[in-house]
Amino acid sequence: MTGEPRGVYRTLGTDEKPNTALVESGTLGFEVSEQEYRDQGYKPDFDDLPCGSASCFAEKKDDQARPGAKFKSLP
Repeated sequence: MTGEPRGVYRTLGTDEKPNTALVESGTLGFEVSEQEYRDQGYKPDFDDLPCGSASCFAEKKDDQARPGAKFKSLP
């Protein structure tokens, strides 16, 4: 991977931990908080990242009960 840093997946925080995203730039990968991800303007949008945590599957079940909710799972 080369060029601009890009988000790979998001992880929902638990307890007092914030939501995070894995960002890759070249051969380097690093984790940032959701707030930093949004502040830095990484793409794709945080809400459009596939979810890489088990807690996302609980979110998916909750979202299915709400019409119009968005969820993307890992390929």
